[in-house]
Amino acid sequence: MNAMNLIPIPDPIPVAWGWFEGLGILTFALHIALANVLVGGGMLALYLKLRGGSDGTAEAVSVRLPTVFALTVNLGVAPLLFLQVIYGHFFYVSATLSAVWWLSIVVLLILGYYAMYINQFKVKAARPGGGLFLGAGTIMTLFIALVLTNVLTMMARPEAWTEYFNNPGGTMLNLLEPTLVPRFLHFVFASLAVGGLFAALLAHFGKGTPEGLTKGMKMFTTATMLQMATGVWWLFVLDRPVMLRFMGDSGPATALLVIAVVLTFPALSAGFRQKPLAAAGWLMAAILAMSGVRAVVRSATLEPFFSPGSLTVTGEMSPLILFLVTLAIGLAVVAYMVRIGFNTQEEG
Repeated sequence: MNAMNLIPIPDPIPVAWGWFEGLGILTFALHIALANVLVGGGMLALYLKLRGGSDGTAEAVSVRLPTVFALTVNLGVAPLLFLQVIYGHFFYVSATLSAVWWLSIVVLLILGYYAMYINQFKVKAARPGGGLFLGAGTIMTLFIALVLTNVLTMMARPEAWTEYFNNPGGTMLNLLEPTLVPRFLHFVFASLAVGGLFAALLAHFGKGTPEGLTKGMKMFTTATMLQMATGVWWLFVLDRPVMLRFMGDSGPATALLVIAVVLTFPALSAGFRQKPLAAAGWLMAAILAMSGVRAVVRSATLEPFFSPGSLTVTGEMSPLILFLVTLAIGLAVVAYMVRIGFNTQEEG
């Protein structure tokens, strides 16, 4: 069957697609940074707990994860909506084909949040057993990341949708996709890096332990180098036309990748010099650039089937203006929540 026949007709959009792509890149960068803190912080704290002889770093990180969890989920709504505006006719099909796994995310988000909340309670009350809940919550966040990776890679592969006729039960997985494993590992190592940086930042601001600075920055630098290796792997398993865009065939795409890679080196340098604030600044710039690279990969992979420039534009500016105002207010509220959440000893 011709995969083109399986692609739904896209809906019109109110303004030019570039607005949604740009806002999607920005909000995704904010979301993925928090997701990295959540997953990486959980893995780091769990590792330190299992290793034993904790110096307080695991506790300092893990008690803040419920707040990070809530912020991650809330900041994930905007980039998901922007994705659906442009690529909804691909995304909805992919999510439907993997419906069982996709809908499980809701359950896992609830259970994962409460698991980390119980761990926070046990740590603050000096009760045993918190590590079990921390481990469960961390495993759930990793599974959620795997499901999202599956859905987003399948979204860009309409030719894989024909498997539905052999598996109509909503349990399809895109396990044969060459980019699935390196893409997932790229996220995992990024999370370890940012989780380590989070521990170092807590120590820097006096919210963690002095040992957390050394341990956190060591984790940051080591995981960042591993992340770069998986990034190279991901690049070379892309479809050849897509890969070549980043190898000189497209000036903007190549420049964007170069910028993202170059920004990683001052972040690494700051990590080796035990400068968490500088590392965080360079890292956020790199995350923003890599979010742009990710958007280029998605559009280039889908190019044989669809171009965002072909979408019908209705010219209605009011929804965009209302959203921008709401976004500005929302970000200010989130910033205030972050300040309150990390400066109080009790949540709620």
